[in-house]
Amino acid sequence: MGDKIIIASKSDRLKRLITLYGAQDIALMCHDAMDRDIFTKMTCGLIGREIYYLEGVKRLMPIAKDAILKADGSGLSYPSGCVWLAENLAGAKGRMEREWWAPSGGVYLCVAIYPTLCRELWSFYSLGIGVAIAQVLGEWGVTAHVRWINDILAGGKKVAGTLTEVIRCPGSGEDYMLFGIGLNVNTESFPGHLAQASSLAMLTGRVWPALELTAHILSRAGIIFATLHRWEQSGIGLEPGDMGENPVLRAFRLITDTIGRRCSYGLDADNRPEFTATAKGVAEDGGLILVLDDEDEIRVNTGEIRYLDQ
Repeated sequence: MGDKIIIASKSDRLKRLITLYGAQDIALMCHDAMDRDIFTKMTCGLIGREIYYLEGVKRLMPIAKDAILKADGSGLSYPSGCVWLAENLAGAKGRMEREWWAPSGGVYLCVAIYPTLCRELWSFYSLGIGVAIAQVLGEWGVTAHVRWINDILAGGKKVAGTLTEVIRCPGSGEDYMLFGIGLNVNTESFPGHLAQASSLAMLTGRVWPALELTAHILSRAGIIFATLHRWEQSGIGLEPGDMGENPVLRAFRLITDTIGRRCSYGLDADNRPEFTATAKGVAEDGGLILVLDDEDEIRVNTGEIRYLDQ
């Protein structure tokens, strides 16, 4: 069966909700009317330029990748800020090709952007996605934290995760960043091997408005990206040490629960942990600073951790 696009009215509603939540959040963060106008223009189209609802698909990221590469093959640039959203996924994958349980009741997204930051800052797009999810969940009444790099935990269990992929278009040489997002919203149960997973409904005992929550997360991610862009622009001509703290890094440090935790680390921390350590802090480039048992410090920028002190 081919991919089936669900009626456009649903995507139109999500677009309107993204605009609504974005306007509300910008009004709270910008006290000056001119600044609000500037920031609204900066966020316009960053995320949600086009929205595609799909059903009957295995994964979203390959669909997004194919669309971008098909446009490139025709000599076109795919518009940045497009979103693919599925009701459920038959073959969702997380890091290390691990299965992601994705039945109806969750939120499953792929966001594609054309990164305009200098390449050294691209990792903060990925950090910003995790921050957006955790911040919005907190504002909706569920205390959530980010476990480095981008696992979102609530009640000690994983409720969301993200996956980032960079693809290069062979024709234009342009790079795109794809963000796969899985959020357990109204999922009622999980298979036995996913005992560390939970959903918002299981944590709170109520059904959640998934479309509204999706819109708020996407609008917040757009605001975070715009904040990052403005921070970079404000530092043009300055030395890195004179730019002030990266706003995404500052927000990440506030919402992560990793610092001070005893953890195992590995590229595949579940099946092949490489060592144990204590998380000391988050470096200026977003890497994790770990203190080994012999008190040596190392910094890692890829891989994953699992907490040992729960």
